[in-house]
Amino acid sequence: MATSDRAFDVDLLILDLDGVLVDTQDAEDGALAYVGTLMGVHLTPDQASALFSGKRVQECLDLLAEMAHRPPPPDAVRIVRAKCQELIGGTLEPVPGVEDALRRVGVELCVASNSPREIIEKRLADCGLLGLFGDRLYSAYEVNAWKPDPELFRWAARDRGVAVDRCVVVEDSLVGVDAALSAGMRVLQFNVVPVEAPHRAGVPTFSSMHVLPELVHGGSPS
Repeated sequence: MATSDRAFDVDLLILDLDGVLVDTQDAEDGALAYVGTLMGVHLTPDQASALFSGKRVQECLDLLAEMAHRPPPPDAVRIVRAKCQELIGGTLEPVPGVEDALRRVGVELCVASNSPREIIEKRLADCGLLGLFGDRLYSAYEVNAWKPDPELFRWAARDRGVAVDRCVVVEDSLVGVDAALSAGMRVLQFNVVPVEAPHRAGVPTFSSMHVLPELVHGGSPS
């Protein structure tokens, strides 16, 4: 791990849920792809990931409707939620190394996700991370603003009483990265295979949660 010439003043670390704390993004994308097949749209896993990752469910269903030239099933959201849970299975694990990293980072933590609050709570509880966050959970459904809209992140910062320039966001998707940049926050992009992940110029990427505490405080990816 290389260290930068100066440390950043950080008071709040804002984390996305799916793909950052819990490894459910593939299940989310697969569930949406399943609904796509019901509509006559057949997507590879890579295509589904590029099309859906980081977006809210309704936006993804609207994209499928455009591609299929037909509306989704009336209960499409329910189908997506149920299929996603089926693909996750009975055990939900945190992203490897994330619990230790969050315990070492030394700043206040919160979650800001495009998912409904009940899903945020359930997934964090299922993988044993809920106790690290308490009630510091922010859902786009509660503020009616979904990433890449920056309002979700700004709302979290306001609620915690922290200036945007003293926040660091951890995201895995471009829509989340763009939301953080638009909010005026420093952002780190987590990807298991960063070389294959789309990213914005100047945004540090990393593939191991082990280095997160150093990155938050101004280090550089090794």
